[in-house]
Amino acid sequence: MPKMTWPRVIYLGIALVVMTLAILIWLLVPPLPTKLLMSTGSEQGLYYRFGQQIASELARQGIRLDVRPSAGTVENIARLSDPASGFKIALTQGGVGQPKNHPDVVALASVFNEPIWIFFRRDAFRTPPTRISDLAGKRLSLGPDGSGTNALGEQILSINGMAPGSQRAPRIVSLDGGASLKALLEGQIDAALLVNGPQAPIIRDFLSARQTIEVMETVHGAAHVVRLPFLREGRIARGVVDLAQDLPNRDMFMLASPAALVVRDDIHPALITPLMQAAAAAAYALRLPQQPGEFPSSSGFDWPHDEDAAHYLKSGPSFLHRHLPFWGVVWVDRAIRYVLPVLVVLLPMFSYLPTLVRLRVEARTSAIYTRLRLLEQRMLAEPTANWRDELDAIDRDAQRIAVPRQFAPYVYTLRMHIDLVRERLLKGPST
Repeated sequence: MPKMTWPRVIYLGIALVVMTLAILIWLLVPPLPTKLLMSTGSEQGLYYRFGQQIASELARQGIRLDVRPSAGTVENIARLSDPASGFKIALTQGGVGQPKNHPDVVALASVFNEPIWIFFRRDAFRTPPTRISDLAGKRLSLGPDGSGTNALGEQILSINGMAPGSQRAPRIVSLDGGASLKALLEGQIDAALLVNGPQAPIIRDFLSARQTIEVMETVHGAAHVVRLPFLREGRIARGVVDLAQDLPNRDMFMLASPAALVVRDDIHPALITPLMQAAAAAAYALRLPQQPGEFPSSSGFDWPHDEDAAHYLKSGPSFLHRHLPFWGVVWVDRAIRYVLPVLVVLLPMFSYLPTLVRLRVEARTSAIYTRLRLLEQRMLAEPTANWRDELDAIDRDAQRIAVPRQFAPYVYTLRMHIDLVRERLLKGPST
């Protein structure tokens, strides 16, 4: 009986396809990073604390994140835009940075709101200021050069008709939070603008100096949101900074700027879900004031939204991320992405396999038919010649043909014809 197996060429083809897919996955799936760098902000600010908390959350999944302080958003964006810097993750302030100038930066989500604090020295004003224009001509700290606070402060001054360098502009100095507090207490400046969360240690220090320093609440909050749509209006609850010391000592309604978690667009895709999960856990661990489900959010930033992050915000973590460690997701998830398109191309080709196998079987049987026909013609010409050995060899070759079951009739028919030739030759030329 003929062997009912696939020809070896089919096995070779399948092995070749598997090897090709494996090589594609190996080459196209980027290697897992061993270390990540994140740019945050001042060590006294919330950005730095938030980054440290994200690092703590990622460490539980075996991901190492090195958190570095910076001057603020402007420096963070510059670091991300420089591929040689090694930074892959950063925090940015709403309204700072132009996406068209930094095409390599994409956003994962807004992660918390940062109130815009304007602290002023009581004895520098005849009556407490309630409008930004009340700061005209005063000595105002807008944060260090290169910080997001500085860039945002200039925008706020500009829409209030006090652009830096204009006649009504305050006398701007560039000081960080700690230096601003010292300068306020010593009477060297009249006011300081800070953008920071209420959990930041520097905010506690400012509010603790309430005999000398007070917080300004602007009456034009809604108008600022209209002019600068990335801003939000928010409420700072009494005692939210420190209940024991009653800081702040009243409810306050203030402007806020969303902080966005941003990454380079070449970051390893398997890190997106762990980063999103870590950001949500960090906000909870730091007890950041927010409404249930408010963060992480897909609004509050101008950067292009990363596709994986957008999918996470819409549908939550994937099945793979819920059941596999992140390094396992890399191979499975990316393999699916690359293998499926290849299979879409290859599957129609498999429909031609039966035809190819049939042509191969026909070619092999036709070769044996040719030998059989030549032997028969030679024996008719030379009846006394020895034909048995050659016919036996032809029969053995026919038996060695391995074919799938549906093509077995080709071999059976061939062997039947061999037997017919054998019978004819045994009877002699008279037949």
